[in-house]
Amino acid sequence: MLTRRQFVKGALGAVAGLTHGLGSTVARAQANADSLAIVVAKESPILTLSEYELKKLYLGTNITGPTGTRIIPFNQAPSSPDRVLFESRVLGMTPDEVARYWIDRKIRGQGVPPKVVSPADLLQKVVSRLEHSIAYVRVGQVSGDVRVIAIDGHLPGDGSYGLSV
Repeated sequence: MLTRRQFVKGALGAVAGLTHGLGSTVARAQANADSLAIVVAKESPILTLSEYELKKLYLGTNITGPTGTRIIPFNQAPSSPDRVLFESRVLGMTPDEVARYWIDRKIRGQGVPPKVVSPADLLQKVVSRLEHSIAYVRVGQVSGDVRVIAIDGHLPGDGSYGLSV
């Protein structure tokens, strides 16, 4: 049987451990609020993608989710800083290069670019209603309507996460 002193000491130690872990999580989240997060609907079966799949998806390749349904990508406005960062980090292209890429694909009859929805809050509402859709937003702007997925097994805040600023 625990004495009152042992119980209080154990409880205080547990609270200190929790607040220490919470403090580092909050600091990590604040430091990465400008990183991009890849989001899907809360009910989406999509849990993770590789950076390669994400790139191919945004370059017009049909990628299917775990249930075999095609994933629908959404972009932000062409001039938004989030889109410029996404295209630079994931596609390895400048906005002009992406525009030329899609003009070439349209001329060849090889598809259309992802639909554009802006601003970020409206984009997340659209994604939240389409189970097999995907988009990107700043970590600090992620709403409760969507869920962040892992890219190559990493989430925003991980040291190896490829979409950090």
